[in-house]
Amino acid sequence: MLLGRRQLFIYWNVTESDLPAAVAALRQWQSGLISQHPALRCGLYRRSSSERAEATMMESYAIESEQPHPGIGEALLLQIDQSGSALLKHWLRGARHVEVFDTLTA
Repeated sequence: MLLGRRQLFIYWNVTESDLPAAVAALRQWQSGLISQHPALRCGLYRRSSSERAEATMMESYAIESEQPHPGIGEALLLQIDQSGSALLKHWLRGARHVEVFDTLTA
């Protein structure tokens, strides 16, 4: 399987005490996104080198396909950005940063 060209990486911070609730809510929400978009692949990561009182988290989103695919489209990007920010608003420390990357082709 191939991953689509356009992928999303979203960074945010959360206090250690809020981390379990934020992660549980985000994982449930990501499961719902996959139900709506079966080819969507979601990831959730924590920065391992953080020595701060806050955890730095990263979400990733890509479309998996048997054929070359353009990846995350504008509508899905907006859904992930807006819905995810609304979901996490009670736990976020600072802004949620959306980064869009395109894979390089040979």
